[in-house]
Amino acid sequence: MQVIKRSGEVVDFDPDKIYQAIIKAAQTVYVIDDNWRQNLAQVTKKVVLDLEEAHTERPTISMVQSQVEHRLLDAGYITIAEHYISYRLQRDLERNGYADKIVVHLHFEQVR
Repeated sequence: MQVIKRSGEVVDFDPDKIYQAIIKAAQTVYVIDDNWRQNLAQVTKKVVLDLEEAHTERPTISMVQSQVEHRLLDAGYITIAEHYISYRLQRDLERNGYADKIVVHLHFEQVR
């Protein structure tokens, strides 16, 4: 499988990049041990399966990120999802020249 980067460049899909991004988000709030690594690896596997089942020949990076967000929330990792989404939004602002004007801080509350 290949993915389309924001620049339009087509590159080979690398599930490890998803895993590393999730780990980085998790490390901002938790001390990551082997149990965390295994659980987050399962989230990554589910994202990969979702993308394969979608039968999209070349998903965009945004599509991949949406799946990651969905799977983190679905797994109950609300705080990790907050940090993952905040980082992605902040990077988008940086790319568009707004990093010195806007800082992203998200907080989700679960509705029962």
